[in-house]
Amino acid sequence: MELKLSASYDATPEEVFAVVTDKTFREQACEKTNALSYDVQVTESGGDTIVKVTREMPSDDVPDIARKFVGQTLTVVQTETWHAAAADGSRKADVAGEITNTPVSLKGTADITSGGAQTTQGIVLDVKVAVPLIGKKIEPFVVDAIRKGLVKEHELGQDWTK
Repeated sequence: MELKLSASYDATPEEVFAVVTDKTFREQACEKTNALSYDVQVTESGGDTIVKVTREMPSDDVPDIARKFVGQTLTVVQTETWHAAAADGSRKADVAGEITNTPVSLKGTADITSGGAQTTQGIVLDVKVAVPLIGKKIEPFVVDAIRKGLVKEHELGQDWTK
C-alpha cells in the first residue's frame, strides 16, 4: 500500500537537510511519537549521509487481528540514505524500514526540494504486510500509524526551522 506525504518549511533545502540529519532532532521526534526507547545513528559513507532510527513503540493502537503478530511492543527500524545535494540544494534519499520480527516492511524515497521561498520535504513509501489473506487488511492500519508519526515529525521540523 502506498503512502505519500509532504511538508513545507520556511527554510532553505540546506537548512531542512541539516534538521532531518540532526541526531538531536531525530531523538526529539522519537520522544514526540511516544517511543519507549530509541537509538539514532547518523553516519557518512562516501557522499551519502545515513540516518538510522530504531525505536521501540507501544502496540496499543494495533488492531486485534494483528496483535498476535506483534506482542506488546513494536521495534521499528528505518534507514534513510541521503545522497549528495544537487546544484540547487535539493536532495534525494532511499528509505527502507521494517518492524522487526514481523512481516511488515517499507521501501521508498524521500526528497527535499526548493519551491521559491519554501522547501518541501516529501516521502513516498510502499508498505507491505506479507501475511496471506489478512495482510491487505492490516496494511491500512500500518500506513495510518506511519502517517501519524511522520506528521508529528514534520510538525517538529517546522518548529526547528523557524
